[in-house]
Amino acid sequence: MSEADRIQGYTSYSSCKAKLNAKYAKNLWFHEALGYLSIRYYPIERRIIDTLRYVELAPENSTAFSYEFGSIIRDIGSTFSSVLDKFVKNTTKKSNLDIRDYRSFLAKEINDIDSIAAKLTTPFKRNLVIPFVAIHNDKSRLNWWVAYNNLKHSEIDNLEDGCLSNVIYGVASIAIIYNLIQNRAAEGRLFPLIGYFKPLENLGPFIFPEVSVG
Repeated sequence: MSEADRIQGYTSYSSCKAKLNAKYAKNLWFHEALGYLSIRYYPIERRIIDTLRYVELAPENSTAFSYEFGSIIRDIGSTFSSVLDKFVKNTTKKSNLDIRDYRSFLAKEINDIDSIAAKLTTPFKRNLVIPFVAIHNDKSRLNWWVAYNNLKHSEIDNLEDGCLSNVIYGVASIAIIYNLIQNRAAEGRLFPLIGYFKPLENLGPFIFPEVSVG
């Protein structure tokens, strides 16, 4: 942990372990999911980084929207659901899955996933994303996922849902899952650190703003 991070309010950091790997790596379907995610994640990351030539990764731009952001969110949502379909279908008897099944699986398998943060590569103070912070609250929503569904149904009517904040929360979600499947796999250009920043009660001022979706 650097002195700059301590000044910001983090007193400790530890990386998240590949808990899903440790539990399921002996299964063929696990490696299908891992192979798919390794192919899909990095092109999504590159597309996001390309947009940062035009829109700075700053909290003030969290509501900035575009067709390209909307397209990226659709790719993120498809990747998220495809990977979790593999896990849920092969560890339960369920079919015709939806976001409730994905949330339930993650909350059960990774009990502390609500504490895992991804740190953005940005000079701005608000550089942490904790996408699953409310996952144990059944009444909460993943706003980026709601945006994904809205954009699938009508990009014209829901263009504003294709915003920077939803892109960042969506890609942080699949980055964390990637790290849980393969140790430190998603740490790189967009998220140099993914893990546990403590104390949690000090992190509020450092959270990248999330946009509420109707």
